[in-house]
Amino acid sequence: MDITKGLNKNQKEAVETLSGPMLILAGAGSGKTKTLTHRIANLIAHGVASETILAVTFTNKAAREMRERLADLLNRDANDRFFMPWMGTFHGICVKLLRLKGEAIGVAPNFAIYDEDDRRSLIKKIMKELQIDEKSLKPQSVSSAISNAKNQLLTAEEFANGANWGFEQKVSEIFLRYEKERNKANALDFDDLLFETVKLLQQNKEIRKFWQNKFNHILIDEYQDTNAAQYAIIKMIVNAERNICVVGDDWQSIYSWRGADFTNILNFERDYKGAKVIKLEQNYRSTENILNAAHNVISKNHNRTDKKLFTELG
Repeated sequence: MDITKGLNKNQKEAVETLSGPMLILAGAGSGKTKTLTHRIANLIAHGVASETILAVTFTNKAAREMRERLADLLNRDANDRFFMPWMGTFHGICVKLLRLKGEAIGVAPNFAIYDEDDRRSLIKKIMKELQIDEKSLKPQSVSSAISNAKNQLLTAEEFANGANWGFEQKVSEIFLRYEKERNKANALDFDDLLFETVKLLQQNKEIRKFWQNKFNHILIDEYQDTNAAQYAIIKMIVNAERNICVVGDDWQSIYSWRGADFTNILNFERDYKGAKVIKLEQNYRSTENILNAAHNVISKNHNRTDKKLFTELG
């Protein structure tokens, strides 16, 4: 079948560019998931082994949608793990990496995973032991502070050393105890999955090389929402061929509350010299009046990429 059927000119260019670093600036409603999926299909159609392709999304729903679309495009079974590329969220991919190679940094392959409720329960237990009143310091605030620290790649000790005022000092006391209890339980929380993967790749050249050799093509959705840990992981597993394709829109960064840094997308061309930049500016979702109103608002932000969305919907 013609994999590029139904794509507009710029989408087709993105799909047919099979090598080298590429930044796809995709406005809202411009068919970015469709473009990314068709590009993966085209790589496989051109003989790239599916197990050497890594596709990273930000939600399980997006990964599932991409997997189903890819199966339809290539007339394959979406549940066939031998056919499908490595596809999932950053956290899901990190779980696989740590279970396979984490023992090199002391992470047992049978580690448990703490979700947000588990973390908050442990924080409440520690606060009670330390006689810290939940009315004066909310467990959710403590959890957010710990999460932000880990996403900035700070250990509990580093956070404690930089704690200069009351809130941070109280959090650091809880943070240190939290890490001790979590380690004793052989558990990682969601932020640890990223943090420990960064540590694994930084400290082990052979393991870093293993993943660089495994993944010949890396594709990342919603690149504007990557945080420091996710950015570091990607930088370390991109190999010398630099076959990395990222899709995103700095106009739509929504995860700043968990450390997302939209400048990662602004700096892509600096990080990967000679990168090809393709803009998906045709919107398939909104009318011209809505797009003009949105552009008038976002144009006041000067720290952004330049693009002009258009539509044929009237």
